[in-house]
Amino acid sequence: MPRSINYRPTLIDELITNERLNSYASVFSYSDDSELVGAYLWNTHVCSAIYPLLTASEVALRNSIDTALVKDIGRFWWARNRLHYKSFTSSSNEPFEVKAIKNNFSKATDQVRKDKKGRYRIKSATPTHHEIIAKTEFSTWEFILDAEFMGPNLIWPKHLGAVFKGSWPSRSASTMLGSTRDLVKTIREFRNRVSHHEPIWKRYGVHTELDAISHLNEKIDKIMQLVALISPDKEQLLVKNGLLARAKMACSIDELRRYQNLTTPHKVKSISKLCMLAQQSTRDNKTIPVTIYKNGSANFLIQPK
Repeated sequence: MPRSINYRPTLIDELITNERLNSYASVFSYSDDSELVGAYLWNTHVCSAIYPLLTASEVALRNSIDTALVKDIGRFWWARNRLHYKSFTSSSNEPFEVKAIKNNFSKATDQVRKDKKGRYRIKSATPTHHEIIAKTEFSTWEFILDAEFMGPNLIWPKHLGAVFKGSWPSRSASTMLGSTRDLVKTIREFRNRVSHHEPIWKRYGVHTELDAISHLNEKIDKIMQLVALISPDKEQLLVKNGLLARAKMACSIDELRRYQNLTTPHKVKSISKLCMLAQQSTRDNKTIPVTIYKNGSANFLIQPK
């Protein structure tokens, strides 16, 4: 982070705000405004690295559930009187989860119509099944894992094996359903912090930067746990394409220090030195700043693929 920038009064006091940076100041080590703002920008970097994993988990979950229910109940399986639940009686009020699912699908349908009207000037658009599913809120897929839908002639446990193809944490279907809903809730709440530009490392008990990094890595592990539970193949897709490694690399002291401008570039004057540093970057899954000297000097970052 260049120290030639004027951080105050405008940049910090007005555009970032001291209130936002105070939470960083209480947890992260810093000696000046440059390093404090560096920690703030590191949080943005972490969000961008974790977001693809969050998206992958949400999309995999909703599509896996939808595919299983379409085969059994038909398209628009959330429509009235199709999605049955345990405590149904003709005279009782619907449980919160049932109402929430219906409301979420109603909002998704309205949003598709609004988007089509705005984008294509279609006055009376008819949303397709796929369009509605894509517009649903993440909470939809948390609520549908509720115990209200567990029982004879209901969607669970009938479709659990089709939706969750990975290794189950329990042989008990009810335990599996409950623990998975808790996992989805944890990931959804974390996703909301990422989406709203919050300090995503914050949590009760986080007092130091090492606590913050440990917390972030725990969240990454939970996201991957859900993906692996849904589809081991989807998990491998994320691993082999480097998305997991990128997120883990971002959530490290090395990356924090780099954003605080506290790393010294390696001086590279030979191909052998460059190759050695490239191997180190891959081995340690870390970004290595280098300055290459040839007809002057130029700064680069070596990152593993």
